[in-house]
Amino acid sequence: MNKQGQAKIFIVEDNFMYSYILDNVLKEHGNFAITTFATGEECIQLLGNNPDIIVMDYNLGEGMNGMQTLLAIKAKKPKIPVIIISGQDDVQVVADLLHAGAYDYIEKKSQAKTIERLVESIVGTVYK
Repeated sequence: MNKQGQAKIFIVEDNFMYSYILDNVLKEHGNFAITTFATGEECIQLLGNNPDIIVMDYNLGEGMNGMQTLLAIKAKKPKIPVIIISGQDDVQVVADLLHAGAYDYIEKKSQAKTIERLVESIVGTVYK
């Protein structure tokens, strides 16, 4: 958490609109400092900012995919919870992501509220 008591959340999502929606839903319901990235490489470069949680798309358009980014995050900061979001329906890919250290996997078609609840459970914040 930062000095203002805000949980620091990184959102890694190449779809600007989805990233914008996640950012707004989380800020609307909690005291979060959110930084968004369009690529896994950008996120990796700023891991030194010590985010409390990373919410990341699996199918990133440019460069590293979600698995590659997850492995790089876990190699540098193994304790950061990483929530993967995706339209991916391949059960093996989901199992591989969880085995590689993802905190959870959420299908993208799920409501942003599911992500909000996961973030809430990680941070330990109770929303009214």
